[in-house]
Amino acid sequence: MADEFMKGLSLSMVGALGWFIFAGWYRTPEYYAIQQLTVQAPEPNNVYQAIGIFASDAFLWLMILGPVTYWILIPIFRELRRSMTEEASS
Repeated sequence: MADEFMKGLSLSMVGALGWFIFAGWYRTPEYYAIQQLTVQAPEPNNVYQAIGIFASDAFLWLMILGPVTYWILIPIFRELRRSMTEEASS
């Protein structure tokens, strides 16, 4: 169980770091603005801005879905598989 915890934590940290970087570049209109990192992304002017905005969204979902997968879904499926094999062997 410790390896699943560390995998989920590392995906959360990598996703958070990537999201903070790209959201800081593309979603912060000015330093003293009230809302930062959650503002609607601007319309991209070139391919690199489009890739940066897409990477921001991808890192956000990695930050959310990585821990959910390793901390919730994988243990649930293991328990279901274990209970199914115990029922079959009984």
